[in-house]
Amino acid sequence: MSKKILGIILTACMLMSLAGCGEEKIISQDYQRGNTHHKYANAVMKTDTGYYYSQGGFGWLSLHYYDAANGKNMFLCNKPECRHEGDEFCVATSEKYMVFDTVLYSNKLYINVIETTDSTYEYKLLRAALDGSALDEVVTYLTVNKVEVTPDTSPMVIHRNKAFLPYNVNNVNNQEIGYSGVAIYDLETEEVTYLGEKEGDLKVKKTNLCGYGDYLYFVTAEKYKQRLCRYSYADGSVEELPLERTFMGDYAIYDDDTIFYVRGNSELFIHNPKTGENKSVNIQEWYGIKTGENSGRSGYEGLVSDGKYLYVAEHGYLKSYSPVFVSEGYMEDGSDLDFMEVNIMDGEGSLVNSFRFNTVEILGCNDFFLLHFCGDTIYMQTSKMMYECNREDFVAGKPEFKEVYPIDIWLP
Repeated sequence: MSKKILGIILTACMLMSLAGCGEEKIISQDYQRGNTHHKYANAVMKTDTGYYYSQGGFGWLSLHYYDAANGKNMFLCNKPECRHEGDEFCVATSEKYMVFDTVLYSNKLYINVIETTDSTYEYKLLRAALDGSALDEVVTYLTVNKVEVTPDTSPMVIHRNKAFLPYNVNNVNNQEIGYSGVAIYDLETEEVTYLGEKEGDLKVKKTNLCGYGDYLYFVTAEKYKQRLCRYSYADGSVEELPLERTFMGDYAIYDDDTIFYVRGNSELFIHNPKTGENKSVNIQEWYGIKTGENSGRSGYEGLVSDGKYLYVAEHGYLKSYSPVFVSEGYMEDGSDLDFMEVNIMDGEGSLVNSFRFNTVEILGCNDFFLLHFCGDTIYMQTSKMMYECNREDFVAGKPEFKEVYPIDIWLP
């Protein structure tokens, strides 16, 4: 064999993968913290060619793809003869798996599911090819005897090649009996570990997960106390961040030096994880002066940051799929539950703008919705359609949402 031919072979192998010929390298990516997802509504899963979405919320597996070039909505299965009816030959549909959540990561779809056998509930992570050619079981991270047990989980987070998979196991007859935990699956080493005890105290749940930098942030929620903690990628250690007392469990990471959080009765604070300093944000300019307007203000209901702005919601939730219904005469003054108020701030906590909206004004109808903050584009996902507008218009309080793609799955 000549040196020239050998050189060509070696070059081909290097291009195929640094790990070895024919193996696809996993691309490390950061969690997109503003791209909110919920058990019913996926995060925005966009590629250069289109959008992916999936059934969730304890529904059967149903993977979909919208081709942006030709406007075609289809099942994510490349078998031309397939009828997509949930049989074992279909890549996109299955009645074998109950789906909780789907995430686009490293050019694959990762799906958090439970498979029910005759005697067990098996918590599994699946992986689907973006061209609809394959669906594989990646790992079974928890197996539970199904006798008198109710399985549950929360949205997963994949950050820098680690998947964090929360779960709960409750007794059918007494929801206070059971355990909770978070499995950690390393996509590179294929190792499964756990964030704390595998069968942790059900009354001390780990919630509100967010990947940022070399850490996975989470809230440890107990009956009378909530703590903000972070898991270190460097050594697997967990530390509690020294926030002010009466932390309410809601936070948003703005940058390396700035974490916004809520304490007490709607007090907004900034924590610097490098110095441990906490400082109060003066919110009187946008919160205090409005309390006398009979606006029915009920405190913060979600903090989200996209790294440029902090978005603070009232009367509607930024981190869940929820309604703001306009119903004439529903409340005495007609103003309490028919709008969401979004307050937009910079990294210092100074007000940029504040405005109210509802889906009737923007879309022409009442509907459930979830907002996603993805850089220069902000998406609104409803039960039937994904919409988008540019961030500049949204921040100015004049969002002009346009249709992106229809959603052909069941959403409540």
